[in-house]
Amino acid sequence: MRMSSDSNTYDTRRLHAIMAGSGDPYSVLTPLRKGLLRAFHDRLSLPDVAAAFGISAADVERELEPLVTASLAQEQNGHYQATFFIASCTETLQVTAHARGTGRLLAQRLLQGWDDIETAYKQLGVSHDYGFRDLAFLLVGDVILDVGLLDALAHDGTLMPAAPARPSPDHPDARYYFWMIEGDPDQLGWYGQCATAPLWKHWQLLTFGRYWIDGAPNVARQALETKARELLTANLADDPEALAEHLNIPLVNQEDARRWWQCAKSYTADLLSVYRERADTLKQLYTSLHASTYAPYGFGEFFCWYDHVAYANANDVLADAGVLTIPQHQFIAALWHEEPDEDENGF
Repeated sequence: MRMSSDSNTYDTRRLHAIMAGSGDPYSVLTPLRKGLLRAFHDRLSLPDVAAAFGISAADVERELEPLVTASLAQEQNGHYQATFFIASCTETLQVTAHARGTGRLLAQRLLQGWDDIETAYKQLGVSHDYGFRDLAFLLVGDVILDVGLLDALAHDGTLMPAAPARPSPDHPDARYYFWMIEGDPDQLGWYGQCATAPLWKHWQLLTFGRYWIDGAPNVARQALETKARELLTANLADDPEALAEHLNIPLVNQEDARRWWQCAKSYTADLLSVYRERADTLKQLYTSLHASTYAPYGFGEFFCWYDHVAYANANDVLADAGVLTIPQHQFIAALWHEEPDEDENGF
């Protein structure tokens, strides 16, 4: 396997891709195809890419044709290139270091108004049963820093324009951001939300936190989600209150959810200004990355990744400041009442 100019080998185990939007790029992006696109990212010729992977040039072309059909790669004069953002190992380190600084700024902006945020929490019914520090990882870390800020960025469109159309034969209406990094899974951003819809209209089981811990799936998070499904299948929870009690997690009812979303919007607007103030330096960072020379929608994809890393760092800064608690198993869960328009976003 040919040595890369930016990594020891094209180790497909260190290539991690993620999407935001609607579609299914994973069905065609095999580990080998990830590696081939990573090699083309290094400006290698078709014969050199074939030699690097020990296959023929014709095999390379056969492997990449499904990606071209799925709008994930393009070919010109025998040279292939991804149509989505890719970061090499060195570039991944460069971006995550930069995002760490932005994460501190996001956390500092929230800390400046933390007393007001806590006062808003005390107006919620759930505050009678749970202290704010215990739920702040969900209400601030997830609702404000993750989902709320991403939605604000998508609606604003300045740094994260609408996700591009990426039609494929199976998904002609697909529209999504897609990006791939070379490095460790945590460098994609180590906290994220998963929403599972139970049987009741507008109710979701939300979990937020680490998907992976030390390279392995977060088994405690998976176990809670599995238990919820089992309770519902066995008809052992007749309503959201009963399910929340069985799972020993908080329930955020319709009124609480509506109030908190209104609170979140005021703070995400403030956090958005942090990014606007850093727009020039973010664009300079992007132009220093090789994908900026070929990825047609690369800046939005780069920035979406960047924000995931920044807000993860912001959560850790808030935890270090003692204003929120990250649970022992690195995730938090709640039954959440979701209004229909809350699911609308810029993707």
